[in-house]
Amino acid sequence: MNLYDSVVCPSRLKSVPGLAGRTETYGDLLTLCDGFTGCNDVTTASVVGLVSRAISCLSPCLTDLSVRVLILLIEHVYDVRAWRSGRLMVWPGNRRLAELTGRNERSIRRALCLLEANHWVVRRYSASNRRSDGNAGIDLRPVAARLHELRQAAEFIEQKIESARERAKAERDDLARLDACEDTSSDSLHEHKESGEEDISVPLKSYKLSPGSTNLVQSGAAQATPGQRSCPTIPDIDVDREILFLMVQASPTLQKQLTAAELCDLMGPEQSSASVQAVAAAVKSTLSHQIKLRPAVWRVALAKHGWAAMAAVMVAVDRQGVRDPAGYLYAMLKSARLRDTVRHNLRAIEQQEGGHA
Repeated sequence: MNLYDSVVCPSRLKSVPGLAGRTETYGDLLTLCDGFTGCNDVTTASVVGLVSRAISCLSPCLTDLSVRVLILLIEHVYDVRAWRSGRLMVWPGNRRLAELTGRNERSIRRALCLLEANHWVVRRYSASNRRSDGNAGIDLRPVAARLHELRQAAEFIEQKIESARERAKAERDDLARLDACEDTSSDSLHEHKESGEEDISVPLKSYKLSPGSTNLVQSGAAQATPGQRSCPTIPDIDVDREILFLMVQASPTLQKQLTAAELCDLMGPEQSSASVQAVAAAVKSTLSHQIKLRPAVWRVALAKHGWAAMAAVMVAVDRQGVRDPAGYLYAMLKSARLRDTVRHNLRAIEQQEGGHA
């Protein structure tokens, strides 16, 4: 067994007359037990820690109660020498486990059944079908035999957490760089004005601080007039064919701005440059009339992310539940892995009821 073993659910259990229900893989479970002869440098506390952190990765169908019961069973191993010798039988009854968890005995039986089905314990019964007689009890050797898997799962989870931290740091760095670009642009405009040159800050005077959109939304008093575009021209950049195809396939806003001939061409294997330019023009129009992102911010985002930035525009206007497209777009543009983000969002838009918000 390894990190990606399939799990066994209670529906696959079968009963032996006079005994508790057993899994179809009960023979494999016994083989796992017989193959364990002991492990060194292991304590009850360390095993409890591994189970708490990593068992959900190995057996995602386990309930919270099942995991709690397993931890309680492990805590009944009082002697550290038991892990080295492999004598890992414990004898708490269902009533005792029910008292410790605050549940009833029926729930405890289901939890034990689920643990055995997923190869974490073996319920040992005597000839009289009792767990408290002779060599009967609950055998924890399956847990000990799978400690290597638990360690691998714990390392896997730690790597995911570390990757998430690195992505968050990269996004914070991106935000700081974007803010620095905005400050530089504002300082440059101020210098031009003081030197007596032509005042080019007029298009920026209509921007106001709007909560949730990080000072990116243009006020209604100075919105672009019909036929006038307020955002910068989209420069020539390498076409990302996959992102382009997903945009055309998923975005209803984009589809409405393209002709039938352009749609057919864009859905084909080789898109013409004219159709690609039509998509770029549609994105520019959407950015101008529906979002009104600051030109300086858009230029930085476009230079960094290319077609992924253009796809983010369509996601902001088409994603269901987005109330502030400008703020939503700005948050996406700060992502260090924007291409993966827009791919996921475009597929989500395609699956929305009615195809769009």
